[in-house]
Amino acid sequence: MAGILCERRRYASKSSTHAHSFAQLILPLQGNLNIKTKKYDLELDEQHLFFLPPEAVHTFYAASRNEFLVLDIPSLNFLGNKRKVEKEKYQLIDERWKALRFLILQELYSQTGNKSTNTQGFQDLLNYACSFMQEITAPASIKYIQANYHEKITSKKLAELEHFNETYFCEWFYNQTGMTPNSYLQKVRLEKAKEFLVETDFNLLEISQLVGYNHQSSLTRLFKKHEGLSPWQYRQNRNLDKKIKY
Repeated sequence: MAGILCERRRYASKSSTHAHSFAQLILPLQGNLNIKTKKYDLELDEQHLFFLPPEAVHTFYAASRNEFLVLDIPSLNFLGNKRKVEKEKYQLIDERWKALRFLILQELYSQTGNKSTNTQGFQDLLNYACSFMQEITAPASIKYIQANYHEKITSKKLAELEHFNETYFCEWFYNQTGMTPNSYLQKVRLEKAKEFLVETDFNLLEISQLVGYNHQSSLTRLFKKHEGLSPWQYRQNRNLDKKIKY
């Protein structure tokens, strides 16, 4: 490939597996596409996009009528970009991406209508797209823990949110946070319990249940492990600190 190739594509129902030397940005126009990589196993729908870096092995097929806007990006273009994206990306198509997709289509129509290569317009739009993909946002699994810490949360459920298999998810989560999913959940529960202890008059059993523990003893063990004192002692110390400040 001498430059970026952009075209509208339809995928067949027959499963295919391969890798290629170029990166690929896949923007849905209609229908779904099943994609499986080392990290992901997902059904790409009209609300999401997918980015494949060079040499990423992937399996794909479509079970129904579909059409996608696809940019094949040669390694030289990709690696020479100051905003290089090295990892697979599965992202929600927000208003910015909708606008960008429209501009890519307009650039495509200005060339041949279905397929075009190596224009400065596509390169400029690609640079713009890379700025979106490089933004750091909290992964869905972490957002879920932060919002649902009071419920029973399994690694399987969290892995499904990221579209990872469970084994890979646990490794990925540790690389992201430096903790296992369970350790991260305990950390969130501990911080929430601290807030309740200082800011409310709830008793220890009520606070334990509010942060996801059925028994007060579970919260006590958590505090002694990480704080070296009981929840009651933590409350007393913080209340004393508040009195001294005033």
